[in-house]
Amino acid sequence: MMFHLLFIFVAVVGISTSAFGQADYRNLDPGRPIAIEDAYPIEFRALEVQFGIPRYSREEGGKALSFEPELKWGFAKDWQFGISGENTTLRDGGTTNSFRDTQLHLFYDLNQESFTIPAIAFRPELTFPTGALGSENVHAALKAIVSKSIGMNRVHLNGSYTAGPTEATGRGGELVNRYFYGIAYERTFPIEFLALLADVYAVRPIAGGPTEVIADLGARYQLTPFWVLDAGLFTGLREGPDFGFTVGLSYVFSFRGLFPR
Repeated sequence: MMFHLLFIFVAVVGISTSAFGQADYRNLDPGRPIAIEDAYPIEFRALEVQFGIPRYSREEGGKALSFEPELKWGFAKDWQFGISGENTTLRDGGTTNSFRDTQLHLFYDLNQESFTIPAIAFRPELTFPTGALGSENVHAALKAIVSKSIGMNRVHLNGSYTAGPTEATGRGGELVNRYFYGIAYERTFPIEFLALLADVYAVRPIAGGPTEVIADLGARYQLTPFWVLDAGLFTGLREGPDFGFTVGLSYVFSFRGLFPR
């Protein structure tokens, strides 16, 4: 299924050469490259394709290499819809390749930040099992997101809870967790179109087990008005992966027919 989605992504990008959109290196998305996201949706009427290639992690001698594509659409002012998935190759004595979960989400930006009030957003999520390594049940989650700028610096807070059955050991992936909360710091360099990022977050896997505390370091760099490159490193401070890294590309486009004439 995920490879079918990827082909759809590529086809959509291929027919969008006459369209226009604007990428934003400051627009933080989960996993690109840090886990914490900001309180701003994608541009109204724009679409964004993300290619998380690859995401590598090592834990207790085992290794995982994941491919995590995502498609987002700013379908209304302050709103966003997205679909994402995960294909993983595990090496732990043997090799297993499978899809994990597929996730649909909405995103609503409640307000623009002011001098005193931070931006606040909400993200409901619905995650479906789609592979042998994924969940065996459907899960629903709600995330609250807060972002506040201080000059060229921004701070982001995220917190979410997922309802649904606890999964068997080894099932479920990066897209679904029982709970998640964390904080991120962002330093922007607007002349260089660069943002440096760091976060610390706690996450309880949907398969149970101890709460993991993980730290990320990363950067986002705007290559062109349409392309953004991201890269990051992560490690478990308590439980979680020994270490890992991720590299990704995001492409923003739109269709002229979506804009008023």
